[in-house]
Amino acid sequence: MPWLRLRRAGKVAFRIAAAGGLLLLAGVLLLAAAPPNLPIDFSFCGYGGGGVPLPAAAARVVVVPSGGDDTDLLQQAIDHVGGLPAGADGIRGAVQLAPGEFRVGGQLRLRGGVVLRGSVDPARPTVLIATGHDRRTLIEVAGSEPQFADAIERKVTDDPAPAGTRTLPLDNVDGLAPGDGVAIRRPSTKEWISAIGMDQFTGHFKEFRLDWAPGSRDLVWNRVITAVDALHRTITVDAPITVALEVRYGGGTVRRVDRSRLARQVGIVYLNLVSEFDRANPRDEEHSWIAIAVDHAEDVWVRGIIVRHFVCSAVSVGSDARRITVDTCYNEKPVSEPGGYRRLSFFVNGQQVLVQRCYAEQGWDDFAAGMCAAGPNVFRDCEATAAIGDSGPFESWAAGTLYELVRVDGAGIALANNSRRAQGAGWTAANSVLGHCLANPIDVASPHGAENRAVANLDASSPPGAENYANTELYLGPGSLYDVQLAARIGPAAMQALERCELGSSEAQRFVPAAVPDRAKPLPIKPLALARGRFVIDGGALWGGVRATAWWKGQVSPALARTLGVSLTRFVPGRTGPGLTEDLAALARDLVQSGTVAFQDWPGLWYDRRRDDHTLDARTDAAVWAPFYEMPWARSGQGTANDGLSKYDLTKFNPWYFDRLREFAQSCDETGLIFIHNFYNTHNVLETGAHWVDFPWRPANCINDTGLPEPAFDADGHSVHIANTFFDASDPRRRELHRAYILHGLDVLKGHPNVVHGLAFQYAGPLAFQQFFLDTVAEWEKANGQTVRLAITTSQDTTDAILADPVRGPMISVIDLRYWQYLPDGTLYAPRGGQNLAFREMSTQRFGKEGGDTAPPTTPEQVYRQVREYRDRYPDRAIMAWHGGCGPIPVLMAGGALALVSNPASGQTAGGPRDDDAFNAFVNQHLAAILPSMDPVDGLVAEGGHTWCLTDRKTTWLIDSLSGESFMVRPDVPVDACRGLWFDPRTGQTTAATLPARGEGGNDIHKPSAAAWLLLLQRP
Repeated sequence: MPWLRLRRAGKVAFRIAAAGGLLLLAGVLLLAAAPPNLPIDFSFCGYGGGGVPLPAAAARVVVVPSGGDDTDLLQQAIDHVGGLPAGADGIRGAVQLAPGEFRVGGQLRLRGGVVLRGSVDPARPTVLIATGHDRRTLIEVAGSEPQFADAIERKVTDDPAPAGTRTLPLDNVDGLAPGDGVAIRRPSTKEWISAIGMDQFTGHFKEFRLDWAPGSRDLVWNRVITAVDALHRTITVDAPITVALEVRYGGGTVRRVDRSRLARQVGIVYLNLVSEFDRANPRDEEHSWIAIAVDHAEDVWVRGIIVRHFVCSAVSVGSDARRITVDTCYNEKPVSEPGGYRRLSFFVNGQQVLVQRCYAEQGWDDFAAGMCAAGPNVFRDCEATAAIGDSGPFESWAAGTLYELVRVDGAGIALANNSRRAQGAGWTAANSVLGHCLANPIDVASPHGAENRAVANLDASSPPGAENYANTELYLGPGSLYDVQLAARIGPAAMQALERCELGSSEAQRFVPAAVPDRAKPLPIKPLALARGRFVIDGGALWGGVRATAWWKGQVSPALARTLGVSLTRFVPGRTGPGLTEDLAALARDLVQSGTVAFQDWPGLWYDRRRDDHTLDARTDAAVWAPFYEMPWARSGQGTANDGLSKYDLTKFNPWYFDRLREFAQSCDETGLIFIHNFYNTHNVLETGAHWVDFPWRPANCINDTGLPEPAFDADGHSVHIANTFFDASDPRRRELHRAYILHGLDVLKGHPNVVHGLAFQYAGPLAFQQFFLDTVAEWEKANGQTVRLAITTSQDTTDAILADPVRGPMISVIDLRYWQYLPDGTLYAPRGGQNLAFREMSTQRFGKEGGDTAPPTTPEQVYRQVREYRDRYPDRAIMAWHGGCGPIPVLMAGGALALVSNPASGQTAGGPRDDDAFNAFVNQHLAAILPSMDPVDGLVAEGGHTWCLTDRKTTWLIDSLSGESFMVRPDVPVDACRGLWFDPRTGQTTAATLPARGEGGNDIHKPSAAAWLLLLQRP
């Protein structure tokens, strides 16, 4: 079995010959005589689709370091070359960087046709230093995300369409032509997931934490049509698919895609990239995470790059990037926590990517394929030393990955069914190969119908119904699989293309930047005001939805991530989008456009998604799962916390967390969105012990003396109730930590007019801490000469005590009534604060469980009563109230500023799904300008218990009649002088009202039906 014997010994040796850019590889293997009998042709990987020489680019400008921050200098040079005409090869030219150090405090962005090139003289290198504490990518290559070019989804009719095929029979080829971009999709159906056992996990919340959800693991191949056979209704594409399309598992579809705005013909060559970091903290992560990222791009090359001290990746290739070559690059001395989603030295989530002759050290997964990387992808002639984790696909279902001539010292290469490593990944690889690799250990297993084959002395295991092989007949000779396939497809001369990289000329004029950088002007702001109990922007009252942060759960599968809510401080390294690392400016715009007027935020429940299982055990390793719910406090770099990363330092604050709050606050100012910022999430110190075990303030998780005891769990062994101790400001240790944290949050959000601060989410703690919080805010206000808008969100007794306080009461701008309400019989349900219980625990004790959460019952009349009481007592404060299942109308009619309709997970259920968009649009269209002048008024309409009136007493009357055929309006309402409009709350439809002439005894108005209706009367 000669193919089982490794054909090289020792480490891979690299050197770059600067004169010609020629790369020599010690220990190159002889080619086999014929291609191996494998379904996947991996030779399509790399720039140009494999076997194409990397192009030369003439220098258009030369850039010399300025000695200061060179971000603008470099970006202007890149943009200048990016604006030049492209040649026939699509290349506009190179930005030639002189030897020396360029300090970069921002990010460099490359688009199509631009090559960024440094010095080829190793004695005089070009060094780019990523400065500052931002977790950014230093250099980004990205075009625009492709869009579907038509609405036609064509079905693949072959059954099966085998892995490795390039020709697909379709039910319809009309409108398709050579050169068209297409997306070929293999769905992840329930039947397929069940067949490979990815719905058989165990544990708490396995259905969203571990089990594969249908639609979450679709494979999408981005391809270009090379031929269309109209007679046989087939298309041929420019690279193979990597997993079979089977009708029983949903088959496959093809859809035309406009890929014209991708970044093409981009090169990054011969640079040293270095990230600054805190040298006092060997695990510092508050610096640049990724050196080079490529996405929404094709035909890109990265060569001769040396990367040092970055947290995550030297090169990261996104899911919409293809035909990429990463050649002779080095990732050295990473600075980070030694844990999950860090130290992914060369990370590939795209397709047709060739990573060759690359070196990494101290990596957690040095040669990694990501979530549903569609492939084919190749890691070839690469080496990792001092590895702290296995290389290999580490999320789910990377297809068609070849590891060939890859050596990993200190860890293994794994193609495995792995539920613990990342996201409950399950089967990480399909139709993948380990060829002539050396690692310790190497583990291979295969899912049903997609073989992973290994060329090493190892055992192969298989899930039920899926046969895996350590295949002695895999190779026809001892050579490189990629080389053999490339030579067979293109010819022996193609191998020379892998060695060639023509530099092109380097002589050009020195680039002189514009005297003043052409920066975008900041957007004008829309500052929030409070007018007679209403939130007002641009003179109009805000009315609409209120969204709250997601504070646990999450996925890195984009299909799932976008369904799991919004969090400002949820972090997925290198991935931006809904449910991942949010684009905050886009998020603010989207919220406003969707009718949301306020966003409520508080810290996450725990950092690591593994804790979603609600167990109490300390983690045995630092293989943390993203998304990460970042905490306000910074990691110390010392010791080991319960989650396997370093302990927290409560005297220092996470700059990324607070930068995100500041950035979102700015976006809220610009879009007119209210940002309600809460300092604490009291879930951590209440209810199940899982909320506590990873909490930064737990003594086991921080380096500080907090004076907090390890709580005794309740009789069930899981519950924890340490809130009153945590919020005890009489202890000087905790008092100073709380004080410093509150002051820091106020400092960060200083000067943002649309921010409203609150103490805590789900806060039922002692009155003394609410007083301490307000006193700390008052201290800050005095020191800064500014007034802070504050909301009080706690129990009724604490709320009333604060509002009655002559010093602290006037500090409150917003009163949140969500934690108490009147029951249908008119009795008050108002759990007291300071009981060391969460509100939903107290509600459960009183009412039991309903639909998985507690549900104190109420009626529209009682919601109106609750809001009206506080509106009458505090007409200058904005009142927010939980709708109690009754919708927003009673809150508005009673004078409330906002109705909380989406579930705040705080003791009330959301009830059934609601759609109040029509009512909110009705209010905004007809009442926004006048609403600040309107008050709830009694006596203008008879049957006051079931008919309410909101009016400015001059021009506008809004009447809500809950029942009855008609209602009587008092004579002093000029009905005969008004226009009338009925609003149906059941349908959202409006109808012009026929109004009676003025009568001596009043105005009897007949409703369209005896159901609830709103009548808007407006005097012109």
